[in-house]
Amino acid sequence: MPVHPFDYQINPHVFSTPEFEALFDERTIFQRWLDFEAALATAQEKFGVIPVEAAQEIRNKAQLELIDLEAVRAGYAKSRNSVVPLLGGLRRACSGSHGEYVHYGATTQDVLDTGEILALRETLSLLYRDLRSLEKILLNLALKHRATPMAARSHGQQALPTTFGLKVTIWAAEIRRHIERLQHLHSIISHGQLSGAIGTYAALGPQGLEIANETMALLGLKHSALSWHTARDTIAELAADFSMLVMTLAKIANEIFQLQKTEIGELQEPSISGALASSTMPHKQNPVICQRVIALSKHVRGLAGIVMEGMGHEHERDPRSLWAEWLAIPQLCIYTGNALQSMVDVLTGLTIRPERMLENLYRQKNLITTEWLLFRLSEHLGKTKSLEKLHALSAAAAEENTSLKEAVLADAEIGSMFSREDLEPLDHPEDYTGQAIKIVDLTVAEISTRRQSDSDALPSGRIVNH
Repeated sequence: MPVHPFDYQINPHVFSTPEFEALFDERTIFQRWLDFEAALATAQEKFGVIPVEAAQEIRNKAQLELIDLEAVRAGYAKSRNSVVPLLGGLRRACSGSHGEYVHYGATTQDVLDTGEILALRETLSLLYRDLRSLEKILLNLALKHRATPMAARSHGQQALPTTFGLKVTIWAAEIRRHIERLQHLHSIISHGQLSGAIGTYAALGPQGLEIANETMALLGLKHSALSWHTARDTIAELAADFSMLVMTLAKIANEIFQLQKTEIGELQEPSISGALASSTMPHKQNPVICQRVIALSKHVRGLAGIVMEGMGHEHERDPRSLWAEWLAIPQLCIYTGNALQSMVDVLTGLTIRPERMLENLYRQKNLITTEWLLFRLSEHLGKTKSLEKLHALSAAAAEENTSLKEAVLADAEIGSMFSREDLEPLDHPEDYTGQAIKIVDLTVAEISTRRQSDSDALPSGRIVNH
């Protein structure tokens, strides 16, 4: 019976994607563990540790469809060890006494950690693909709207004019940094685990290090002589980076959510064709995708904290920390993948309303360009006195819903300092965007240059041939 949204059959993929679900499907996880056993046997055959015939039989039978899964299921009812029942199934599938060489000298955590790394490598590959797609969308939006004026907001209030392209460029730069973090993660997360019960290679024999290196090579992974059974900082770094990535996505989602409000109406996420947004209010078009991304960000942050706490191991093995990590990682990856795919979909179909942006820019008449006037008036009165003067005039103009320009010209103290033509820039806030366009062009060019040096894809690892 499905009890988690990942497993729902009638309403699937609300908080997940088929690709990411497939990475952490139980059968897929089991097959990774079998792949580890096949690679281990192949490496041990090469160094003469186990018979050639045994290695060949293990390699041939390390396929889930050849395992009696009902017997494995029964085994799990009796043993809570994560891999022992599955290993029993592999041993029984092997002919003769060849099954005695399954898992020869390895320990449970070697299998689980290496399987987790294989899953994380595939996760990083998918995230990298989608992040680069998102980056391309943002770069195109930034250039298209490099000069599209809108109101910038600080403290939730209109601040100064800016351009929508500059806002998007800030998003794109953040995504670029996440891409480069993923590239770094891929390089440090690619080490599998094979060192025996407490990391000494004792049961693997005098050629243990060579066997471990060969096993990992067959799985497309690296190997370090030093065990990381209790050194989980790399996994914690990945969780922290995923948390930061999803918070960037949540920030973009929240910006779209805020700018889609009826009173603002500058952006709108795409709607599913024919879908009802509200059960009782037919006029509504709710930003449900952005809302889900923000909800997912809360869970990813929480799960990252669990993984971070998992660094606190005792001695040479500590399942209390390991199990917490192993439980958190699939959720962390699936939620991150869903949030990223959701934002690719949103930004691909985002409705942008330049006319509403311009309308909102004029909402306070010419108050949004008081900064320009402040520095013109400062030439006469100094900045401090000018700030006090314009603050009073702006407050009065806002209260009376009148033009600041008229208030300045009518003021006994400063009215004579300006002609009506001098104050003309107050009436054109769309022209007071500073270096916004130049910043967009420079940043997009820089990101595009760095993008050219990217590989098209991150390797997800290869599996030993059966």
